[in-house]
Amino acid sequence: MTKAFEEIPPNDPLLSIDKLNLGYQGQPPLATISWMIQRGQKVVLLGKSGSGKSTLLDTIIRGSSAIQCRTLRVAYLSQQPALLPWLSILDNVLLGFKLRGEKILTQHRERARQLLIDVELPYFKSQKAHQLSGGERSRVAIARALIEDADLVLLDEPFAALDRSTKIQMAKLCKQLLANKTVILVTHDPRDAEDWFNEAMVLTPGGLKGPFDIDHFKNDHALIQTLDGDL
Repeated sequence: MTKAFEEIPPNDPLLSIDKLNLGYQGQPPLATISWMIQRGQKVVLLGKSGSGKSTLLDTIIRGSSAIQCRTLRVAYLSQQPALLPWLSILDNVLLGFKLRGEKILTQHRERARQLLIDVELPYFKSQKAHQLSGGERSRVAIARALIEDADLVLLDEPFAALDRSTKIQMAKLCKQLLANKTVILVTHDPRDAEDWFNEAMVLTPGGLKGPFDIDHFKNDHALIQTLDGDL
């Protein structure tokens, strides 16, 4: 799905977060965050379960007085595919255009069909979403995110429901199609970012730690130490 923001000069940060108290109203914050993302930057966001990674992405897309996100569009792929079960697969890929009230042109449909080929679902385009497996629904959601011409792409564990070989293939596709985009990828598995990202931030109760070289987390012990706040 996408959300519109104001445009900014190309040399200014695309996303600025200043002392954001991350969490839920009426409860102590999970962390206080200040962060700046430049255009074209690709960052992996790591952290323990419950640390607030998904909450951070959700706060970015919903907006906050502590956040300046200034670009025409932000694409957000949540953990759940969030497909409309009564729509065809093709119409689910094009759903963002419909929700924004934009006319769906021939080139949009052609692009959606090509993306279904890319995610290995070309023969499913007329099927309803409820007929697909969990992994297939995840691939449709990836296609829906990729069809948006968004400057900032927020990916919340997009490969979690996929087997390892499909993960590798989908990561390769995302790398290719999001080469010129700004991307934040939330994941528990740094291998999802291999050969695609080179920078990682870690969300802890003390705030964001980093940046770290993604190769640092090829060692599981280093990952565990960092997640525990020891580094």
